[in-house]
Amino acid sequence: MSRKRVTWISWARTRLVASLSEASRRFPAPDDEDTLHLHDARKSLKTSASVARLFAPIIGPEVYFVIGAVDSARRCVGAARDLEVMPGVLGGLGASQIARDCLMRAIGVERGRLRSAAPGNGIGRFRDLLAEAADRTQAWDLGEEDLTPLLASVKATYRAGLKLGRRAFGSEDADDLHDLRGHVIDLFHQSELFQAAWPPMFSAELAELHRLRTALGDHNDLTMLGEFALSCQEAPREVAAEIVDCVLAKRGPIERRAREQFERLYAERPGAFMRRMGAYLAHPRKHAS
Repeated sequence: MSRKRVTWISWARTRLVASLSEASRRFPAPDDEDTLHLHDARKSLKTSASVARLFAPIIGPEVYFVIGAVDSARRCVGAARDLEVMPGVLGGLGASQIARDCLMRAIGVERGRLRSAAPGNGIGRFRDLLAEAADRTQAWDLGEEDLTPLLASVKATYRAGLKLGRRAFGSEDADDLHDLRGHVIDLFHQSELFQAAWPPMFSAELAELHRLRTALGDHNDLTMLGEFALSCQEAPREVAAEIVDCVLAKRGPIERRAREQFERLYAERPGAFMRRMGAYLAHPRKHAS
């Protein structure tokens, strides 16, 4: 008896269940200072969020339980991640030693506040919630597994990124650029699902998407550090001003590089992008497995 071929939609659900289960296992405790645990959990949560959004037109309202669970878990670890990366961003900023020392002390104070405010039962609550999301995802009825809604979802991701990117690079608004990174991450993880269909093309495109998300991430980390310096009571006004000046000077080249990467990656119209993706999935070099 021949083995039934796995469809791309079934494959996407399998990867979503795996990433949710991985996030549940690796979700850190409130007092867990192992940065590897935090990094691994956030990586799995990002994958889960991006892939789950593909299923909205296929599954309907049930998908929003999964997206809500992932978003809640991401918010829980978000502040800890921000404080984790700040020292590295600060070290490469070029600010004076006095300013760096002052801000490092402020970061330490904020870390202490965060740990003392963390609920003791947080680890169990989010681990259980993510595990339930994995179980519910596994039970989804995929129907006839028509490829059209899946392609429409990928097209929507691409179109949203294209629209927001044009606006963000036109205004150079930091919040818009941060939101753009979210759409780029979604497109990266959604495209990654289909890499087997045409490995050379997808590998090249994924590498470029990764470069863009990294540039936008570096930009956001700098913005976050500047905002922290301005809002931090432990940092004198002159220290905050120095940090902000350094942030603005370093962000400029990153913005220019990100703009060039964006214009290469989002050169197609959304309809053309969807048709190209559809051709790869309909006539793959290798099927999902």
